[in-house]
Amino acid sequence: MAFVFISHRAADIASAERLGRAVNAVGHAVHLDRWEVRIGDTVPMFMNDTLATADFLVLGHSTLGIHAPWVAQEFLPALAADLSSRGIVMLPVILSGTEAPSRLGGRPCLDLTTHWDRGVATVLRELG
Repeated sequence: MAFVFISHRAADIASAERLGRAVNAVGHAVHLDRWEVRIGDTVPMFMNDTLATADFLVLGHSTLGIHAPWVAQEFLPALAADLSSRGIVMLPVILSGTEAPSRLGGRPCLDLTTHWDRGVATVLRELG
């Protein structure tokens, strides 16, 4: 069983929850803010605590979100390196939008907007 943190934009919560249910259905523990953050908690606190125990970070990207070049060129590679140094595997997925990037943080990006079932099957294979 893997501990899987699904990160997403607020606008993509329906897709993130759908993915979370699929991952949970095969026996993995899913951490999703909507399911765990309570009154008085902060999202950064939840993220830090969750990443302390996560095996995988499913990074839910949206092309409707941030388009700044530094995100793809600087932030995501730094995030991937940091996660890797802690033994956390980053799995970038596209949850909404168009013009999906082929890679995020140096990893191939899986587009769930066009072939949901095939994409989820790929995520599940990666989780082991």
